[in-house]
This record gives sequence, C-alpha cells and structure tokens, in this order.
Amino acid sequence: MVIDVSYDSLKAAAKIVVWPRKTKDYDNQLWTYDNGYIINKNSGMGILESDKQVIQYKRKMIEDAHNQRWYYREDGFIYPQTDPNLVLDIRGNWTKPGTVVLLYERKYEDNLNQLWDLIPHESSDSSNSTSNSNSPFEEDYDDAGYGFSSATYAL
Repeated sequence: MVIDVSYDSLKAAAKIVVWPRKTKDYDNQLWTYDNGYIINKNSGMGILESDKQVIQYKRKMIEDAHNQRWYYREDGFIYPQTDPNLVLDIRGNWTKPGTVVLLYERKYEDNLNQLWDLIPHESSDSSNSTSNSNSPFEEDYDDAGYGFSSATYAL
C-alpha cells in the first residue's frame, strides 16, 4: 500500500488515502519534497494537516505555513512541523484500499501503521530518476518522484 490521493482527485481538500501500488497511470501516487512541502505529482498540491485530517491543498507560499510542512524521520515517521508527536497514520490499521491517512499520536510500540518507507521512482527518463540513497527529506530533490509505502505491507 502507498500514499495516494482519493479518486486521483485534482481538487483541493481531497483526502489522502492508502492504495495498492500501481504500475501505470500512477502520478497520483508520486510525491516530491520541496522545502518542507510534500507535493503530489498529479495535482501539484501539497498535503496539509487540518484538525488531524490529511488532505491535499494548494501550497501556501508563506513562511508560517507550518501545517503544510513535513519532516521524515529515518525511523519511518512522517510528521508536521507543527507537532512532532503527531504522525501520518493509517486509520484503524486497516488494510482496505482507500483507508484514510490521518494524524495520530506517535506510538512507540505496535506502530507499523505509522511507519513509512520511501520508494524512489524509477523513470524511463534518466534525468528524472535518482540513484541517491539519501532520504529526500535530507536534501531537496525537486524532480525526483517518491512513493510512500506503509511499512506494514510488502510490495
């Protein structure tokens, strides 16, 4: 399962969900990291936390857009700048496609539904692919597409 935009939506406020990884027509499952923003390749929108909901929204280009800026920890947690104790979580640890991704308090045990792996996108255009093993959250890879896979599932 990977992070996806519900129904491949291009609209603001579309929910962020988990979905089986696609092999084609998957731009809605590809993300880039730009100065703290996680941007969907398909819509060009960032993800935003709003009252513990995670949705896509037009990127706010202001200094205090903290509810749209994210960090990735090497141990697999993705959290908003606003609160490192809240992390992306698969609601109810469900395995059903379309399950909502939300913010939940970070758990120190039994937390596989809160851990994410970064999957570099393999592009047929070698100028867009990356062989760098660093997390894209440590540096700025504007053109590299990444998928976020729940550590709960083997791909």
